[in-house]
Amino acid sequence: MSRVLGPSDYRRVAWKNGLGSTLELAVDALDWTWRLSIADVPAAAPFSAFPGVDRFLACLEGPGLKISRAGKSVLVPSEGEALAFAGEEAVSGEPLGPGVRDVNLMLRRDRWRGRMHLTRGKPFTIAGDILLVHAPASSEGARVEADSTVAVLPGSTLIGNGRVSLDGTAVVCALEPR
Repeated sequence: MSRVLGPSDYRRVAWKNGLGSTLELAVDALDWTWRLSIADVPAAAPFSAFPGVDRFLACLEGPGLKISRAGKSVLVPSEGEALAFAGEEAVSGEPLGPGVRDVNLMLRRDRWRGRMHLTRGKPFTIAGDILLVHAPASSEGARVEADSTVAVLPGSTLIGNGRVSLDGTAVVCALEPR
């Protein structure tokens, strides 16, 4: 059974390091084992540490985001498979200009495995025990097909399961229990 969440369902949460906040789009509980969120990144800053958590990161909006980890800098993808890293890694981020917004999937490693993909108007199919599909507010939305067709309007997030095919710009996550 799927459900669609909208902006009135989202919750703003302060970053653990006190340097900003994140907007929780979908979460399994207040003491979450998985969470999908977006955050504005106005300035260079270290990431909060989340030991035991696998993180997946993509650049949703803006000119780009560079992260430094293990002495190397890499660009965060703005399309395709998200960058994956362990929550206990020392990571810092640097926006490449104004208006950078990232999307972040966090999974408690002992409970979940998963992946995140950012599609920009290309057809995409994915399967999982839990599926999360978020259509960014700046997008045209996404059309999701499973047993029936569901329109995920801009700024909305679908929580479902099984296999879906979608068309449009969206963040798509597939989660499987360990």
